[in-house]
Amino acid sequence: MEKLANILAYEMNAWRGYLISHLVESHQEAGWEDDWAVLDRACGPGIDTVLFHNCLSHAALFPRRRAELERRIAERGIRLLNAGLADMRKRTLHMMLERAGVRCARAARQGPGDQLLFVKTNLNFGGKAELALPPDLQPLFSVSPDCPIRAWNDYRLLRRDEIDPLWWDNPDLVIENYIAHDDTLYRVYGCGDMMICILAHSDDLIKKEDEHPEDRWFHLDRRDMWAGGGDLPDDLRRQLAGFTALYPFDYFCLDVVHDGANHTIIDLNLTPFCGVQQPKGQWLGLLRRGLHDLTRR
Repeated sequence: MEKLANILAYEMNAWRGYLISHLVESHQEAGWEDDWAVLDRACGPGIDTVLFHNCLSHAALFPRRRAELERRIAERGIRLLNAGLADMRKRTLHMMLERAGVRCARAARQGPGDQLLFVKTNLNFGGKAELALPPDLQPLFSVSPDCPIRAWNDYRLLRRDEIDPLWWDNPDLVIENYIAHDDTLYRVYGCGDMMICILAHSDDLIKKEDEHPEDRWFHLDRRDMWAGGGDLPDDLRRQLAGFTALYPFDYFCLDVVHDGANHTIIDLNLTPFCGVQQPKGQWLGLLRRGLHDLTRR
């Protein structure tokens, strides 16, 4: 599949195997101390769009001069994808969902003692990307050294009456309702107005989309999300439509879990990973077209 030549991914340890690497040709490694000269050189002839692409949950803080770089990009007349939208922390996502008036997994402090709840870090994937930073940068991005959960494989599925009361007010943690029905989840990729929703299968406690033989995918257009119809549940459409109407990301990924009837967005990712090998589904070409149409507007 021909890749887009007009978009530069300005990335930090986030190229090979990431979805963007299957969609665009050019990338430039980002460094903490980068100044405008670095990005100016990378934006050669033909580059009219830039995507800041790093896996840090609070990506708005990287590089150190990010605000200046974004301003200089605008002054050159270059489009910046996801401008102003670069905070993927769990607590931020909870606030975004509630502001959009859609369902949120945030657990209430009071409730049945035997209700199962999920305790996670506020950082995506247990802060794995943050732990890969140089030691002098980790205090700015990582959870505090005394955080009781240090990695994604240390997430806790506990009854409410088993949770340490201090954890509810720990800014490094989030406590969510445990939502499950069967082995399925929905992963939604968005590029411009083009959205691909994959009904994925996973037996893991922390479910991930990994091209299971039984997976199915559906094409959605952001502009007619409220229209209904098709094979997707109406409740899922309403959750996606409500969220993306208020937060019109240019390039994104959402994970959605369900209990058989109600669907809940539990993860926002602006740097989705999909594997070194190009995905087999024809949906990749549709996402490429979505990015192309977005940057031609």
